[in-house]
Amino acid sequence: MSQNVTQNTPQTVKKERAAFLVAEDRLTDENIADELSITRRTLARWKLEKGFQARVVEIKEETRRALVARGIVEKQNRLDALNDRWERMRQVIAQRADNLKGVPGGGNTGLLVRQVKGIGKGEDFQVVEEYAVDTGLLREMREHEKQAAQELGEWSERHEHTGKDGADLFRNITVRIVDSNGDSDE
Repeated sequence: MSQNVTQNTPQTVKKERAAFLVAEDRLTDENIADELSITRRTLARWKLEKGFQARVVEIKEETRRALVARGIVEKQNRLDALNDRWERMRQVIAQRADNLKGVPGGGNTGLLVRQVKGIGKGEDFQVVEEYAVDTGLLREMREHEKQAAQELGEWSERHEHTGKDGADLFRNITVRIVDSNGDSDE
């Protein structure tokens, strides 16, 4: 009884590794050949073979599926998740605006949150209701917007320009104006 077994000869192992490196597309053909201790000509010959080409396509597709399965690794998935949460926060604001439209001082903005507090002691204890701006929600929305801008490469940090002593670099600039008569003002 014979079995159809694929042999892992050094040549087939090198060819498989070459397919991975070609699919990865980080190294030049010359670097791939050097890494595998083969000639550039051998790699070029393999790249012309239909089976090798099919394996490269298969590796690329496997890699893509693995990344998509990992979800958050894919930039577009992260952006979609950020946008989904941002839209949900906007829905909370819209529903609050509708529910609190009669509350003076901004109830119709949807940015207020109702808080219940207990004040006093003993017989003087009472529960009071107050409304405050939901700074936590606003902060989270700003962070989502910042992260989305960073993902898209549209965010840069501001940096202050200082001299050697830490002083403002532009504070000590002296301007000298010379008029056509040779008189100057500083």
